[in-house]
Amino acid sequence: MTCNALLRRKKVTVALGMFSIGGVFVCSDSHVVSTDGIVTDGFKLNGIECNVGTFVIGNASDDGNAANMVAKEILESLAKCSDQWIVEPAIKQPMMEWHSSYTQSTRPPMQFVLAAKLGNATRRLYFCEPPNTVLAKSLNEWVVLGANSQVLDTLIPEVIRGPLYIREALVRAAYLMYCAKKDHVFLKGSETDTLVVSSDGKICQPTREEMGAAEAIGPDIDFMLRYCYLGLLGTPQGLSQKQFLTSFKQQYLKVRKKIDKLQFPSLLEFVEEPKPLVSQT
Repeated sequence: MTCNALLRRKKVTVALGMFSIGGVFVCSDSHVVSTDGIVTDGFKLNGIECNVGTFVIGNASDDGNAANMVAKEILESLAKCSDQWIVEPAIKQPMMEWHSSYTQSTRPPMQFVLAAKLGNATRRLYFCEPPNTVLAKSLNEWVVLGANSQVLDTLIPEVIRGPLYIREALVRAAYLMYCAKKDHVFLKGSETDTLVVSSDGKICQPTREEMGAAEAIGPDIDFMLRYCYLGLLGTPQGLSQKQFLTSFKQQYLKVRKKIDKLQFPSLLEFVEEPKPLVSQT
């Protein structure tokens, strides 16, 4: 079997949508797959600010060019909306038109994650799939598309234990993207693109370098998890629990220091960081 044939049979792209406190965002890998199985570097996210709200969309598909085209048509349809209550039909219409255009040939599979801020406060996260599936997620849910989606669906509840400010949410999203890519031969080496809808309805874009720096901590987190297994399930012969905990603390603080240094300067203009509590005397 040729590499191109294998690519056509496997899911080789990944996208992720998550809520944060006051915001919502979408991540995707940078691999765009063409119909002949050729993988190139590209950008699979798009966004728009319009009358009814702000929208960002990402996709996972065996035909990246077609998926990018349909994603733009979805945004164009949303831009024509005059009422936020008809957003879901506006999403469905371009998908149904694209789906119905295939009468003889096989339609390439494609899925979308759409993040939105409607009006003054309403945040939305949708899973979308042609011809007419549009599923809204609650604030404690997420959307994962494409490669290793089953792995991430199992992992996310352990990584995300409650509401998160945007920095902490992006650090976790970067780790999840690392987990999706690390054992996938066709995703290794791809970048992560991200679009964030802030609490005031603006779209901002963390750089690939910022997300890459956060993803680079992934092996350290995996190492610390293995370290926990080692201590809980049985330390090496001749090593006491006290010695183990001393070593564990050193390793933990080393990794923690790396994570504390992670910054997303591209978000400072849009996102208000939590203010420290000041005691009243």
